[in-house]
Amino acid sequence: MFLHYFYRWSSRLAFYFAAIGSAVGFGNIWRFPSLVYEYGGGAFFVPYLLALIFIGLPILVLEIALGQYYETGDVDVFGGIHRRLRGVGLSSIACGYMLVTYYSMLLSWVANAFFDSFTTDFWSQGFITGSEAKSYFYNNIIGMESLGPDLRPTRLVWKNVGYSLMTWTIVYLCVAFGIKWTGRITYFTSKLSSNLYGDDDIAHIIANNLLVLLLST
Repeated sequence: MFLHYFYRWSSRLAFYFAAIGSAVGFGNIWRFPSLVYEYGGGAFFVPYLLALIFIGLPILVLEIALGQYYETGDVDVFGGIHRRLRGVGLSSIACGYMLVTYYSMLLSWVANAFFDSFTTDFWSQGFITGSEAKSYFYNNIIGMESLGPDLRPTRLVWKNVGYSLMTWTIVYLCVAFGIKWTGRITYFTSKLSSNLYGDDDIAHIIANNLLVLLLST
């Protein structure tokens, strides 16, 4: 007799950390305030709230409810509703994979910039303008100086190749040993994010977001 074993999170707190970690990222901290300022301040916040209340939250509740009811992956969840909907579950997995390929490169650039700051004298030159820092990041970290006149790459940026391999290795180790270990890892990764920004910094970020909304109206 074949018995199904359903993988579960190690605790509710691990699930909360994993959910927050998947939802909160660069866009929430840096991108959102700039978009609010650029596209109308409080006027931009109105459709944002509407989308959150009428689209985001209902889909979130639906996703959690389906997961708790079927206790299986996306393909089998939608296949349990109707066999013709298995493609919807497969599409969601494909979207997740494409998102990982996008963010893994961002993390590779971050790792490159972090380790580069220990070996270069650029940041010890005193006052550095925003345009200089931007140019340094584009050319030395991302490697846009290697682009040809038609903006096509002419060579590999081996540093970014190495950091990309490191990032993918870390991602693999975080998910390769089952959901319980993934949940335990979120204790460290979520705490690391808190240490990098600090609780006060996170509060300042939230306050700055609200301040941008108020000043832009």
